[in-house]
Amino acid sequence: MATIRFGSNTFSAGNDFTIVGVDEGGNLIIGGFGPPPKRPLVWVHFSQGGAFLNADLSDVDGETVLQIKDNVITHNKNNVYSVQQFPDNQIPPDRVVVVNQYGETALDLRREGTIWDFNGDFYHGSWHIVATPEGTAINPASSRV
Repeated sequence: MATIRFGSNTFSAGNDFTIVGVDEGGNLIIGGFGPPPKRPLVWVHFSQGGAFLNADLSDVDGETVLQIKDNVITHNKNNVYSVQQFPDNQIPPDRVVVVNQYGETALDLRREGTIWDFNGDFYHGSWHIVATPEGTAINPASSRV
């Protein structure tokens, strides 16, 4: 059993934990509250004593912008994103950071003692999702990560 914290909430997780997803009606679902979403957008897979970041994000036209499978980018429209792992010679790493072409952090998963912290400032479709220790916001007036 792993422990993950995002926003101001802490959850116990099995092998997989969805941070954000979309339900059958196309509504945004924040992980840990209610049933698992039909389509996960950002999720974490726990294995080998570590955590592996996954994502499947699209633009407002529904075209895939970024796909990550277990910390590795598998689709990167226009090479906008890059993944950094710390330490770089450790599998699984203690931290995985996804940054955009401007050096801004989009997704950040890091081990803090026995807890995995997730912070993010990313887009999917028409939604802007921001998760910080102060809370999670959908379409905030400004970024906070």
